[in-house]
Amino acid sequence: MSSRLYFNVRDIPSAARSGLSARKLWIFWKAQLSAWLIWFVSVYLGYLAAGSDLASRWETSRLLPLPGGIFWESWPSVALLAAGLLLIVYVIMAASIRVSRITFDQISGDDFFSGRDARTFLRQNRNPLISTPLAILTGLVIAAVSGLILGLVGRIPGAGPVLLGVLSVPAWGMALLAVLLGLGCILSFVLVPPIVAATRGDTFESLFELFSTLTAQPWRVLLYWLTGLICRTLGLILLMLFASAAMTFLSWTVSLGMGTAGLGASLSSGLQMVAPEVFPWFANAFNPVAAAAPGQSWTGLAGVIAGLSGVAILMIIKAYWLSSGSSAWTLIYLAVGTARTGKTCSAGLMTKIRGNSRSSTAKSRPNREMHPRRSRMPRAEGGVSGTDG
Repeated sequence: MSSRLYFNVRDIPSAARSGLSARKLWIFWKAQLSAWLIWFVSVYLGYLAAGSDLASRWETSRLLPLPGGIFWESWPSVALLAAGLLLIVYVIMAASIRVSRITFDQISGDDFFSGRDARTFLRQNRNPLISTPLAILTGLVIAAVSGLILGLVGRIPGAGPVLLGVLSVPAWGMALLAVLLGLGCILSFVLVPPIVAATRGDTFESLFELFSTLTAQPWRVLLYWLTGLICRTLGLILLMLFASAAMTFLSWTVSLGMGTAGLGASLSSGLQMVAPEVFPWFANAFNPVAAAAPGQSWTGLAGVIAGLSGVAILMIIKAYWLSSGSSAWTLIYLAVGTARTGKTCSAGLMTKIRGNSRSSTAKSRPNREMHPRRSRMPRAEGGVSGTDG
């Protein structure tokens, strides 16, 4: 990433480039694999709890089953699926905080913050990832229960409607707060990881930073998110074009050596092989220029391995989308925080990030000799830099 930051909308497009990092792609690739495994186990255990025939289900679903039919008629199945979804959300948020931490250290001038350091940071600061959304959901439940109680009060003969009319104004205010809590709950899944990565804060600090960002600069959050979405989409399209061209080139050169074609078709049919229920017609959709590599998909063990390799390539492309998204929200939080508290926020925040990075690295590698090195801190427009001033 560039060592010069403006702490405004001009920083957001760099997320498309920041997401294309081997460390970040590897983190989200593993997170996708873990999420896939959790979904696989949760759905098949749900079908087992519902009394379904797993053999017939395997024939139609393979590695990506979809819940349906008898699945929704069994509450243990639904409970297993809900638990699996919550675990998947945590896995993605855990990957996001690691990527956000790497992004912040890149911003502060440290390009040597490794994936192992990020994993250590996650172990030390994982609690707000769970407690912050849980606290917001608790507030939403309390608001819903309060509305239910008001409804019961309104059923009192004679006095009930009168009391309900008197309490309508404060109840409306409570409903406004509930709407704000709902927005905060949605944003918490993307903003809490960069908040914790920057501040190492607890649940209270995460809640304060989250709602301060949401209420103080809502138009900036929306504008910066749209900017990041456009830039990330363009980056994804460019990556897919390069991936498609690379597949065509690989298929063509391999076919010249083997004397037969089929590698491109085998790679492209991976999703249809592992998830026929979800992608029944996806055989050639991955490679838009599949006609340039004629041939039939391989069969047997070679076809299975090639198909799984094609799925792995697709997961890399999806990992870029997730990685660039995490980097974008990291830059959004830094830019909105600077706009919210003034230009001095950038200097103080970057100094705090730099200090947290050094302490985290020292804890994770206590026996490694630390060599002092000169690093350039990001400099904001108007002379704001990552120094104490």
